[in-house]
Amino acid sequence: MTKNATFRQTLRWIGWLACACWLAVTINYLIFQRDPDQFSFRAPVVEAEMKNCTSEDMHQRYSCKEQAMLSHERLMFVEALIPTALVFAPPLLVWLLARRLMRRSARRGDEDYNPDLPPSIKKWRVK
Repeated sequence: MTKNATFRQTLRWIGWLACACWLAVTINYLIFQRDPDQFSFRAPVVEAEMKNCTSEDMHQRYSCKEQAMLSHERLMFVEALIPTALVFAPPLLVWLLARRLMRRSARRGDEDYNPDLPPSIKKWRVK
């Protein structure tokens, strides 16, 4: 293994370690540290909206409470997209950047790097 290949392997492991640390910290902070009751119908905002549902007709009260819960669930879904992007976007970008750099070094003619790519079309042609 040459010096260039060893350096590349070290960078690869540092990248994987950094991604794993990022995932562990962000998942712990953004997902496990949150109060689960804020995502359900027990959230104070939803309970306040449900208390405002006063009507003589049971069907109207039920419909009003159902709308309050559904609107909160839709809002929580949209708000869940942001932490999901914060958790997975940086490791994905690191992986894509590393893959691009590895392919670029393979195109420059590094003998040490052997990607699992199909042979070029020139090798397929019959003379």
